[in-house]
Amino acid sequence: MNHQKDLNLDFKLVIDSRVVLAEMPVWDARIHKLYWIDTVGSIVHRYDPATGKDESRAINASLGAAVPCTSLDKVMVAVDDGMMLLDFVTGEMELIAQPQSNTGEFGYNDTRCDPVGRIFTSSVSKHYTEPGFDPKTMAGKFYMIEPDGRIVTLAEDVAQYNTIFLDKKCKNLYAVETYYKKLLRFNYTLEKGASGSPETVIEFEEMPDGVSVDVENNIYVCQWGSQQHITVWSLDDYSQVGSIPFPVKHICCGGFGGKDMKDFYVATSKFWLAEGDPDFAAGAGGIFCAHSTIAGIPEYFFRDDIFRKTN
Repeated sequence: MNHQKDLNLDFKLVIDSRVVLAEMPVWDARIHKLYWIDTVGSIVHRYDPATGKDESRAINASLGAAVPCTSLDKVMVAVDDGMMLLDFVTGEMELIAQPQSNTGEFGYNDTRCDPVGRIFTSSVSKHYTEPGFDPKTMAGKFYMIEPDGRIVTLAEDVAQYNTIFLDKKCKNLYAVETYYKKLLRFNYTLEKGASGSPETVIEFEEMPDGVSVDVENNIYVCQWGSQQHITVWSLDDYSQVGSIPFPVKHICCGGFGGKDMKDFYVATSKFWLAEGDPDFAAGAGGIFCAHSTIAGIPEYFFRDDIFRKTN
């Protein structure tokens, strides 16, 4: 990473979707397309940058996350009833695991996978964005689902986890605790997964949301707020090494893609914007992209090949 305080990337609006809350841009290099989700509309999208075509699959369930699978055209989605295997072509869904019962009080938020087939997911109160939200009495949980279906509760006092990720060498597991403005680190090995109580390694001044990791072990933290920037931090010493100006305020989640993994896609939101806010005209609620000088690391897909052998 070039240790400059201000890093300039030329972000352009590439998907003018204008949804309330766009999330989780994940690149699938096998088909050269970008998956992303409209959380409020409960729609999984698949965008082809070569043609500009944006396919979609609506699902009849509240949608918290979507991760491509080992099998083409299959997507793991996090809905209120649990982790489901979605056939993007037919719309059929099949239950993978249900970490907690669907009481109507909680939904699942960010959900990710590791290289060996584990699922990491978090639950969040349906009242999170409401004035009466109480993080003590309405706390969600953080789960690890093993390839054999065993469910492990890693944390019980979760306000809202946004982005669960591994560093580039898979030595540590991290989660952004948005409500408390912290980056948490869990003990992790490929052999045993995550364990123990989390340690706070970064305390943010602004509200952190999604995170992307590059090949130099830096993270790009989408900051939800008036400063309109993505902050860049080193996972080697947890110092801030840069700040990237961004066209709109409510920056949700980024993801690297393209043939060289240097296309940096960023999903945004128009949630909570006041009437007449200039971000509407700028494309808030759409997907932006800039070409980076540093490549990102790819996301790990859900190992549905293992799931089918053990269920």
